[in-house]
Amino acid sequence: MSQSSNHPETENRYRRLLDLKAKGEAVLTFDHGVGQVALCPDMGGRVFAELAGRSMHRIDLETVADPRHAFNNFGGGNFWPAPEGGRFAFNYRGDAWYVQPVINCQPFGVAARDRTAATIVKEIALVNRGETVLDVAMRRELAVLPDAPALLRGAACQVLSYRTVDSFEVRGEVSAEDALIAAWTLEQFDASPETVSFAVVDQPRAAINFDYYDHPRERIRFHRRGFVYRTDGQCRGQIGINRSAGTSCVGLYDLSRRLLCLRENRSDPREGVFFNIADNDQPDGPWSAVDNYSIFNSDPDMRAFELETIGSARVDGGRLTGSQLVSVTTFAIFEQAADLERLTMKMLGAATK
Repeated sequence: MSQSSNHPETENRYRRLLDLKAKGEAVLTFDHGVGQVALCPDMGGRVFAELAGRSMHRIDLETVADPRHAFNNFGGGNFWPAPEGGRFAFNYRGDAWYVQPVINCQPFGVAARDRTAATIVKEIALVNRGETVLDVAMRRELAVLPDAPALLRGAACQVLSYRTVDSFEVRGEVSAEDALIAAWTLEQFDASPETVSFAVVDQPRAAINFDYYDHPRERIRFHRRGFVYRTDGQCRGQIGINRSAGTSCVGLYDLSRRLLCLRENRSDPREGVFFNIADNDQPDGPWSAVDNYSIFNSDPDMRAFELETIGSARVDGGRLTGSQLVSVTTFAIFEQAADLERLTMKMLGAATK
């Protein structure tokens, strides 16, 4: 994997992505004042954003140019089936980690689009670790939003927001005894010593599920109304946030770039069946975690991190019917780093200098 710089002041990988896609299958772009959003139906339906001439996401241009890997990890905002691990896993054949071709390679078709929104769909057959086959309609709806969140109105910053509605509809009769499925979005970013992830949540010490990888320990710091997680891409780890915690959002801030990202799970956490989506052995079974947010930090090989929203399974009379997840992502570039820092610390209930 290429480790060349993705710092926006030296290289705009979003524009290079568009150049590469112009030579192949179409990419759908949506302009919004100071920013633009791209949806790539033949790249897993990933979403990429540009704001004020800066690329917002991690983008692996080598994979974009030559997508022939067992896992085409393009970056951007991904739509993924959960669970990854456990006895209902979609990402294992036996004990070997595996991305199914219908997720890795099969393109979406464009069902609808206008100036600010699009819908992409595909019919797929997923097989879980127990060899249960799910015939599924996979659907992603993207809409660029006209207004900034109330939190940012009046702030000296440039703002871009979009919403995704991601869903799986299970065809036929599949028992929840044999399979579970949930929509899961993973927005991926380049990590650096300056990238800090956070969650705005009451009672933050009780909100976190540490049952993914090794405990991040000193990388987590708690405040009155949330916590921060040092996501510098130097130590593989992942945390979940329990659906009952009432999390307002997860996000990232980078004072060196004056950049803020907020991710909101707009699905009702009281609806559906939540389960453990993690890539681990899950010794306590699929019901050992019920998270609706997650944050992942990579090792130095990838040097990236992810802000994730997690949906629930819909079960009707013991029959698995699907899942739907509504997420909103907002990017803001501030004129002054000090204003970004004050706003973030206020959200978290942290002391300011």
